[in-house]
Amino acid sequence: MNRNNKTIISIVSVIIAVVICFFGYNFYQKKQAEVVSAEKLTAIHEVIKKFNDGNDRNERLNLLKDTLDEQSKYNLNSYKDSKVQDEYKNSITTMRTYFQNDYDSTIKTNTLSDISAVSDEKVITDNKTKLDELTKTIDKEKDITFETEQQVQNKQSEIEKLVKKYEERINELKAKSKDSKTNKENSSKNGEEKSGKSNTTHYENEYFSVDVPQKWAGIWSFTEHSDSNNLGTSSQPAKVYSFKHDPEGNVPFGGAQAIYVFPNGLPSKSESSPMLKKISSNVYLGPGAASGFFSTDGRPDRATIKVK
Repeated sequence: MNRNNKTIISIVSVIIAVVICFFGYNFYQKKQAEVVSAEKLTAIHEVIKKFNDGNDRNERLNLLKDTLDEQSKYNLNSYKDSKVQDEYKNSITTMRTYFQNDYDSTIKTNTLSDISAVSDEKVITDNKTKLDELTKTIDKEKDITFETEQQVQNKQSEIEKLVKKYEERINELKAKSKDSKTNKENSSKNGEEKSGKSNTTHYENEYFSVDVPQKWAGIWSFTEHSDSNNLGTSSQPAKVYSFKHDPEGNVPFGGAQAIYVFPNGLPSKSESSPMLKKISSNVYLGPGAASGFFSTDGRPDRATIKVK
C-alpha cells in the first residue's frame, strides 16, 4: 500500500469518526430532551392534581401563578416540546376556568332578576356590596386569571351594569321613602288641622277663620269632607266644615253646626235651600243642632266666624 492510499484511509476514518460522534451527540441530546419533557409533563400533572384536590383559594391562585411563570421560562428554551407546551396551555386554561367560574357564581348569586320588584333597600345594598368586593378581587387577580385584557373588560362591564341598576333602585327607594315621610308629616299636620280638637281656640283656612270661647279649648272639634251629591254637584262641589262643641257631661249644653263653601259657585239646585244662610259670595252657614255652634246674635258664649 502506497502513501496515498494510507492518507485516503486516514481521512475516511476521521470523517467516519466525526459522523459517528455527531449522530451520537444528537441522539444523546434528543434522549436528554425527552427525559426533560417527561419530567415537565409529570410536574405539570402533579400541579393540576394538587390544584383540583385543593380547597384553599389562595393556594390555587399561587399554583396558577407559578405555572404561568414556569411556562414563560420553558418557552425561552431553545428546544421546546410541543407536547409540553400544549400541556402548559391546557393546564392553565383549566385553572383559569375555575376562577372565572367562581366570578360567575358570585355574579349569579348576587343578581336580582326583577330589581323593580325589590323594595327592601338592605337586600339591594347587600348584593351591591358583594359585587363591589368582586370587582376589587378581579382587579387584583386579573393578570393571573384572565388571558386577555378584553376578557377582563367584559367581566367588569357585566358587573358595572348590575351595580348601576342597584344604585338607581336604591336612589329611587330613598326618594320614595323621603316622599312618604313628607306625605306622612303633611298628612299628620292636615289631620291635626281637620280634627281641630286641641287646646287652641282658633281655626283658619283660605275661606274663613273661626274663633271659639277660651273655655271651649280642648272640647271642640271639626271635620271636613266634600259634597257633590246633596247641596253640591260634580262641577260645583261643596266643601263642608262640620264644627262641634262637646263639653264633658254635655254641661253646658253642646252643639254642632256646619259651614258650606262653594269654590265654583252655588249650584242652582241649592239656591233656594232653607238649610243655607249666605255669609259671603261662596260661604254659607248651615243650621245648628242642639245649642248650635256659631253666634248669630252676638252671644259671647258661641264661636264667631270671619270670612275672607
